[in-house]
Amino acid sequence: MTDGSNTIAQLDLSEPDVAEQIHELQRAAYRVEADLIGYHGIPPLHESIAELRIRQLDWRGIRAGGRIVAAIAVTGEGRVCDIDRLVVEPRWHRRGLGRRLVESVLVHDMVTVATGTANTPALALYESLGFHRLHVREIAPGVTVTELERWSSHFATSFDADVANYERARPPYPQELFDCVSRTCGIGPGTRILEIGPGTGQATLRLLDLGAHVVAIEPGHNMVERLRARVEGRPCEVVESTFEAAQIDRQVDGPYDIAVAATSFHWVDPSIAIPKLAGLLRVEGWLALWWNVHGALHGHDDEFGAAVGQIAARFQTKERRTATPYPFDIDARVADLTAGGHFEVADHVVLPWTWVHDSASIRALFASFSDWSTLPEPDRTQALDAVAAVVDERFGGTITRDYTTVLFVARRR
Repeated sequence: MTDGSNTIAQLDLSEPDVAEQIHELQRAAYRVEADLIGYHGIPPLHESIAELRIRQLDWRGIRAGGRIVAAIAVTGEGRVCDIDRLVVEPRWHRRGLGRRLVESVLVHDMVTVATGTANTPALALYESLGFHRLHVREIAPGVTVTELERWSSHFATSFDADVANYERARPPYPQELFDCVSRTCGIGPGTRILEIGPGTGQATLRLLDLGAHVVAIEPGHNMVERLRARVEGRPCEVVESTFEAAQIDRQVDGPYDIAVAATSFHWVDPSIAIPKLAGLLRVEGWLALWWNVHGALHGHDDEFGAAVGQIAARFQTKERRTATPYPFDIDARVADLTAGGHFEVADHVVLPWTWVHDSASIRALFASFSDWSTLPEPDRTQALDAVAAVVDERFGGTITRDYTTVLFVARRR
């Protein structure tokens, strides 16, 4: 069996022969997945050629010997791409064709995909390419799919471009949060804490005030410089690195009593981070992850949020705008924490609070969000100005915004 040209080319399903080949290919591929996950109700497995052709999908594929042997179908809106299907002829498995096709769409700022949870080869492929698991949902009794997403690396470090605005714009964490973490994890003088993604130190300074000694791992160079200036003379070491790549010697630097991540763990690959943290923490040490979520609780009506949603529709998909916020997906976060049996979840706390913004501070806040800060000009300025105008024109210049701090605490086994 020869590889032929093996080049990736656009596929036009208006051509009868192409549609027929794709139809045959996806049926063969999905029969394999159906057997893997124990569910033969996968829709493309039963799709007619007419139904396949009517779907608005962008197809590209690889041919060998004049036949299509692997293909990917995507939908796109704004800067987001969703992989609707990835199919490889079973005789061509383990030749890297699926990987090449996925890599071909990673030029987008965010790529999403869903696959059967029991389809371990597919999950391994996506995770090896930097996808993070987000949610698990049931599609039939006992059958689940796992949703994943991959952000372009510049999103994770986009905050580094305007450190002053980030520090000024982000509201602080509520005192109740630190009371809870300190009480549960036993933070006091000399407690050794490892912090992931400290930014400019919104949480770091509070932990130092409790008497802790902190090693903070931050990938943004400008963030690192600012944090080092803020903690000068205090027991805090700031390391410039992603957490995944950070060289941390447990014998020299650890073991740590507590590891924390304040509105940052969603930028980390949990499949790498969780076992790495388990190796750095002492037995029965603690892992505390928390997030500030801006806006009304998920599913609640919110006039301001609806107005902002109309602005965000210019560059975000509907799925992105209406998705469950990362920390609100409790089952997925617990699954992250308990994967591999290293940790057991000890507590989950939801703390609602409010913060008053004027139009300038709400504009600065949205300018600190990666979806907005990475927009090309003039789209970025126009979108931020529109958000500020909502506060001025609909709310008289000031608005009291709902926030929720979501905390997960787990204990090292």
